[in-house]
Amino acid sequence: MSNPFAARGQWLKANLHTHTTQSDGDATPAQRVEQYLRQGYDVLAITDHRTVTPIEPIARDGMVLLRGIELHPACPDGPLYHLVGLNMGAEFRADETLTAQETIDAVRASGGEVVVAHPYWCGHTVPQITALRDVCAIEVYNATCTKIGKGDSSMFWDYCLATGSRLPAVAVDDTHRGRDIFMGWTMIKAVSRSPADILAGLCQGLCYASCGPEILDFAWEDGEMRVACTPVREIHFLCRGSCGRSFYADADKELTAAAWRPPATAGYARVQCVDGEGRCAWLNPVSVP
Repeated sequence: MSNPFAARGQWLKANLHTHTTQSDGDATPAQRVEQYLRQGYDVLAITDHRTVTPIEPIARDGMVLLRGIELHPACPDGPLYHLVGLNMGAEFRADETLTAQETIDAVRASGGEVVVAHPYWCGHTVPQITALRDVCAIEVYNATCTKIGKGDSSMFWDYCLATGSRLPAVAVDDTHRGRDIFMGWTMIKAVSRSPADILAGLCQGLCYASCGPEILDFAWEDGEMRVACTPVREIHFLCRGSCGRSFYADADKELTAAAWRPPATAGYARVQCVDGEGRCAWLNPVSVP
């Protein structure tokens, strides 16, 4: 997975999971665009349940809109999957007679990509997620799922990473009724503001997820990981199993950087920064060694 801080391009603030009155949201598509535009977002995906909401009538200068949908194919031995399709063609239509893998294949055949939504909230197992091929990311944080205490899927993500998966992570609002808006976002490094380049950055892991802190820099050189961020209380380097290292700020102080050399047995290593309010930023993993 590539390091976004070493890649060329511009940072774009994105919300990749949003509902409107076209399904079960409390705002029209045009109102949603205006809300996110006022908050300084660059990218918004309208992902109503089982329907592709037209984005052309709600286009606004300064906002890149992604056509999207949330689909719910069956899981053979568990609860329904929740899969977010991004940037499909306007002709795409939901077909919930398809299997989960057929659904993913159909989205990709239409020019889109698929994100696995809120796995902790869904109650899926790691094998049920890793069985899915050709998904581009997983939701590590989902704001609406915090309303039942299951917004943070980072432990689930770690279990997937331990199997050898290197799925990038995203943070989203999944906003429905206003109590879950502007709480989680994904910063994507893209070579342009085109939907294709934004999706390319996401799929390559040229991004980080956050519900608070900002990652300012990251380097992985000569076996050492270095991260810089806005002031936080904790910086964690997480790896496979019991391997890892945590740094904590002294009382009444904050951290803005940390460095660590993961051992060759780490499998992977990722960085998680936690501020004084418990809000996190999640960097995508690198493979070790």
